[in-house]
Amino acid sequence: MALLPWSCVFLKLVTVKSMVELSKAGNIVLVGFMGSGKSSVGKELEALTGWRLIDLDALIVEQRGKSIPSIFADEGEGAFRDYESTALASLAEISGAIIATGGGIIGRPQNWDLMQRLGPVVYLQASWLCLQARLAGCGERPLADSSAGWDKVKTLLEERLPLYAQADLVVNSEQGSAGDVAKAVLDALQSWSGR
Repeated sequence: MALLPWSCVFLKLVTVKSMVELSKAGNIVLVGFMGSGKSSVGKELEALTGWRLIDLDALIVEQRGKSIPSIFADEGEGAFRDYESTALASLAEISGAIIATGGGIIGRPQNWDLMQRLGPVVYLQASWLCLQARLAGCGERPLADSSAGWDKVKTLLEERLPLYAQADLVVNSEQGSAGDVAKAVLDALQSWSGR
């Protein structure tokens, strides 16, 4: 039987401790503005934790049978927000998941209640300049139409900032790769003492 070097044993102990702490969380709920990296960071968290990723927008598309832009165009933002709340509520009994939400889910108080029951809510924060660069040329986001100018999108961000501030943890999502941000989320969760 080969002996493990001490550094490997220590790394294994740290990993086991991290997973024990993570299991207390139930789930990890990612919030943030469009372009903050919720889906990308969610994929990295899935790889790091072994937990499944549930992208709420993808779940809505699956449940409704049409794309997000089609829902906005055909039924309006109000209908989309209703579908978003319903999709979130459908996750009430799950555990061991990374939940990447839509940028506007924070607008309804009942969504906050459910997100906080699901697990720690992590706000992926990014500056306006970073978000604008990430959103430029992205035609799949109905509320990020730069053809009408960026003022409307920036105003939307400014309106949502106080809502994002209700999150349990804030992680800067513009420093490094999505993998780096995912590691920062896990580091922040290790020091999180709960609500």
